[in-house]
Amino acid sequence: MPLRFDVEEYLGTKQDGSRSEDHCYYCLKDGHYTVDVSMTEMIDIWVKYTDKYNDYSGTHYSPHELKTVLNKRMPTLNRWRQKQETLMIHQQAVRKISRYIDDHLSEPLEMEELARMSGLSFFHFRRVFKTVTGECIAGYIQRLRLEQIAGLLISTNLTLDELLCQTNYQTKFSLAKAFKKHFGISTSEYRKSYKQSPVTCEGVITMPEIRFVANTTVLYIEVGDTYNNRYLFRKKWSQMVCYAKQNKLDGAFGAYLSLSLDDPLITQRDKCRFYLGLTVPFGTEPEPDYGILTIPFARYAVFRHIGSYEKLHTLYQAIYENWMPHSNYRPKGTFSFEMYLNSPMSTRESDLVTEVYIPIEKR
Repeated sequence: MPLRFDVEEYLGTKQDGSRSEDHCYYCLKDGHYTVDVSMTEMIDIWVKYTDKYNDYSGTHYSPHELKTVLNKRMPTLNRWRQKQETLMIHQQAVRKISRYIDDHLSEPLEMEELARMSGLSFFHFRRVFKTVTGECIAGYIQRLRLEQIAGLLISTNLTLDELLCQTNYQTKFSLAKAFKKHFGISTSEYRKSYKQSPVTCEGVITMPEIRFVANTTVLYIEVGDTYNNRYLFRKKWSQMVCYAKQNKLDGAFGAYLSLSLDDPLITQRDKCRFYLGLTVPFGTEPEPDYGILTIPFARYAVFRHIGSYEKLHTLYQAIYENWMPHSNYRPKGTFSFEMYLNSPMSTRESDLVTEVYIPIEKR
């Protein structure tokens, strides 16, 4: 908030007890920050107390106006600038390496080379990667490889020998051992467990439209567990809507979508990578809390879903367990995404229309 030097008790205190000329009493006491929160959390706190902010600063902002002002002002303050810059550098480095891993999962991946690509030292890279993702780099790669194999077991009829050709495991024995250790059952038992009965999904058009999609630039924000919390999910939606309005994105750009890099039937829910995105012009620079990625040119099977987003998981299950194994296609190593044809902010749940894009290739 704007500092009021005419009211001494509004000012923070340094280590020697003297008043600070840089921080208010909410932030600094005896030379230490009073709370360790992110810049986004701090902005949300002030927006919640917009009336008190206006009282302190002599302004008349609405909550939306105040949020816009703080989003521009806060990154310039000493407290947040260095922390935000460091955090962004680390997140961008990890995103870059994560995307590289996704695209080269079946190839040898050397830790030293990944560290070099990140621009960080080997020791620092391993520490930063674990801080950002919650997993060590080696464990992260192995988990993704095993989950990819699990997906192929469900959606194809490939033998273990054929799957071995699509992974980086040297022997069938090492693959089978790692798979059982991770999932608790053998590859044959895993495949059998998903073949017990056909999956039905209300409202699904069972025959998809096959489309080629051009490279598409997407600005995204991580959703995580908020996908299961309507209030937080709507908050993320509102954030993307505000961005689109502020940047006047319409016409060819400004389409809302989500990107799923994992199958929640295979990947533990707390490790699923799920993003809410907005199509933007090529060359758009990421902002704090946002990332930039490209949906690659590929062939997609496009399924249409009508109704609540909560039912989408049954559609994915039906696609991978029923449609895919009996089609002329198999999954390709790029991620799936959902395109929202109307907004949950202004549409009844029963009328929501979602297109699900599954990357495929000919068998």
